[in-house]
Amino acid sequence: MTRETPTPLAARGAEVAAELAATTMVLGETLWAAQQTIGLRAVRLAAAGFDPERLRDPEFTTMVWEKLDAALEAQNALVAGLWSLSDVWLEWLAQQVRATAQASLEMAAPPDPIRYGGVASDYVETSLNAAEIACGRMALEASRLGGRGLAPYHRATNENARRLMQAAGEG
Repeated sequence: MTRETPTPLAARGAEVAAELAATTMVLGETLWAAQQTIGLRAVRLAAAGFDPERLRDPEFTTMVWEKLDAALEAQNALVAGLWSLSDVWLEWLAQQVRATAQASLEMAAPPDPIRYGGVASDYVETSLNAAEIACGRMALEASRLGGRGLAPYHRATNENARRLMQAAGEG
């Protein structure tokens, strides 16, 4: 049986922690940009008052479409992340099925308690190694989901804030 060396638990935990820390930083940047965007748009909307001409400012309709585009992108990113997560699970399942089939074939020969012990030991070791690797990879993929879903909002919000700040500086 081939055995993949499992990544040490501390290293896997560090990978997950780094992923979560990066997502937290992106969330902070997104919240800051959103705060700026909301403030600048509120000022622009207040300045427009009830003047129909000023209410035709493309910024007021653009903001709706930008949110919908970001939501669609985020949904697609989350679906891709869930596919990655399911790929890890299916790979683990395939390894378990292969290990079970191999152990079953090795035990199908005439009775031999010593061989049975060795086969059972190999099966348990292979099964536990595969599970440990899969669990670590699943944790990493799950920790990436938030970042994947947040990325489109982060990009749109930062672009909005930058555009509105430039427009406010020009006006």
